Amino acid sequence: MVSRLCAVLITLLMGHGTAAARDLDAGIAFTDPALMKELDDKGFSLGAFLKPGWQRNAPAPVLDNRQLSTLPAMRNILRAINMRLNTCRSRGQTIGVGMSCLKRMFDQRYLYANFARFELVGVINRMDRAWVKSLPCGEVRLLYRLAYATTTSEGPTKSRLPMSLNLVLKALPDNSILTCRQIARRWIEAGNSAGGQSRLPLRQLAAKLMAGDGILSTVTPDAIDRIETNIQSTRQPSAMVPEFGGNAEYLLSVFRLNRSTGAFDKQLMENQIDRDRLLSDRALLDRLKSWLLEPAQLKHLDAGTIEIPKEYLATNAISVAPGGASRSINRPFDGLISDEEAAAALERAKRAGTTFKNISSAFGFQRRANDITCVGCHQSRAIGGFHFMGADRRENLDELPANAIFVPASAHFYGEAPRRRAIVEAFAAGRTPDYLRGFSARPRKSLAAGLAGTGILNGWSATCYTGSDPSFKPWTCDAGLECKTLHAADADQGMGLCVTKGGLKVGDPVELGDVRTVRYGVDTFERRTPPPGAALTPPHVRLDTARMAAAPQAGGFFGGMVRTRSCSNLPKEAVCARSAGDGFNECLGAGHNFERCVLQHTKMEGLRACDQTNPCRDDYVCVATAQRGRGACLPPYFLFQFRVDGHPVNF
Repeated sequence: MVSRLCAVLITLLMGHGTAAARDLDAGIAFTDPALMKELDDKGFSLGAFLKPGWQRNAPAPVLDNRQLSTLPAMRNILRAINMRLNTCRSRGQTIGVGMSCLKRMFDQRYLYANFARFELVGVINRMDRAWVKSLPCGEVRLLYRLAYATTTSEGPTKSRLPMSLNLVLKALPDNSILTCRQIARRWIEAGNSAGGQSRLPLRQLAAKLMAGDGILSTVTPDAIDRIETNIQSTRQPSAMVPEFGGNAEYLLSVFRLNRSTGAFDKQLMENQIDRDRLLSDRALLDRLKSWLLEPAQLKHLDAGTIEIPKEYLATNAISVAPGGASRSINRPFDGLISDEEAAAALERAKRAGTTFKNISSAFGFQRRANDITCVGCHQSRAIGGFHFMGADRRENLDELPANAIFVPASAHFYGEAPRRRAIVEAFAAGRTPDYLRGFSARPRKSLAAGLAGTGILNGWSATCYTGSDPSFKPWTCDAGLECKTLHAADADQGMGLCVTKGGLKVGDPVELGDVRTVRYGVDTFERRTPPPGAALTPPHVRLDTARMAAAPQAGGFFGGMVRTRSCSNLPKEAVCARSAGDGFNECLGAGHNFERCVLQHTKMEGLRACDQTNPCRDDYVCVATAQRGRGACLPPYFLFQFRVDGHPVNF
């Protein structure tokens, strides 16, 4: 089946390259999939780091998940994940693994399968985290994706799954004699070696990174601090939740290494408040208010360098997509501190001489408070519930071209790049870094020079604002674009998206409406434009659903998506790409391999073009196409590796 698929789709591979128009992450991240494979095979696999006896320059075997699950380091992590997923499963008979369930769960068996493993997809510099007292030089993060390759009755099949694992290490190990300045200079030099005219061949670059004076010289098991996991725990298709075009929940957890036992213990999550406990304990909530509304803490909140005390924090978090901040569960501070309380505290702080850079109002306070939580950040300018998923390796492109990621990270990740690089450069020059962070949905305007020539700051799909609140008034759009509110929420009034002005182009949303919160975590959506029951089909485009005229909502995906009917005479903003057509989900539901369903139930259409500097809309992913240097914007759940359902279940 795979060979037939390749014969039909081979044009998708011709000219494909993973390099984007510009390397915004130079010197702060390594994401090239071929380089990641080389490092994975040279001792930087997850199993190599967690298995006792790791040695530099002595590559350890890459462990499959059956082998990985036997390691003491994974015991508590797997137990905690299973407990949380089993809690979801116990809620009703309609929740379970497989396409026959109304609410489809992550299949825990992949965590123990001998045909599944975690692939290295990114090496990330987080010296911008050095404001944390225990991290004098910040962090280095090794990011892994869950993947599998197996054989069914229809032949070989493979994919990644919507789970990432983040191995966080101290950039400066406790026993190191290096300085932060030396570490920063190594990263800058490594970034220069990875790009431009001085670009080194792959194997030479890998060797340079792993050398005694390379950036990975301090990346050893002795430097491990914690593991962070992010799993799409459940997904409901658009047929079940038509008003939101489906619904996905993401389970976030953090585990800190216990060096006395060698295991990772569940830990409290940074700035993720325990909302239920605060609401049930009035005295506890009052103490949090008293602490948070002090001028010194408001200053840290404004800068994005606040550390909420442990007594107020949670050990688990659930975020939902699509919808970002319009969805109430992604705003855990809602209703805990009133606008009046926030406004009064800000005024007291200003009278005491505090100067704020981001927060100028009660609305600014509320958005910032939610923004610094785990769920708030994970659902801001994100790909569903993720900020980094990794570009696909060559073997995935060769065998599954319709299931391949082109741009490895979210618009938030690239919007943050100039700030993070400025901090590395400050360390390298011996200066005190400026850790001030903008809102997750919008890069700092003072660093706009680092984003010049891109669409990230004010371009198409950028977060913008239509109201008069001074905290967000500067959030505007470039010429030819207008700020349009897709899904207005009472707690997020005025927030919008930069889209085509005075008409529709490929990729633009077509459904606008209002999100109403029935109670915290339960939202509804009512479409305003077009009115329920009405259709909107411009002459040269089609929508992502054929049900608009007959249904109260469109289904398909939240906001709708303009795309051309074919790949002929494409406008400049479009690129030819493959997307799922009629019968695709039914094919998966019948138990057929993904490859067969792609072969029989997809079509070539004109989709919005994207790359590292020209991102997709919130909750969309930039997928691989046949055109060099250009990807295409698709809802993530149209990509097989972003959904928990439809994967083989015949273990």
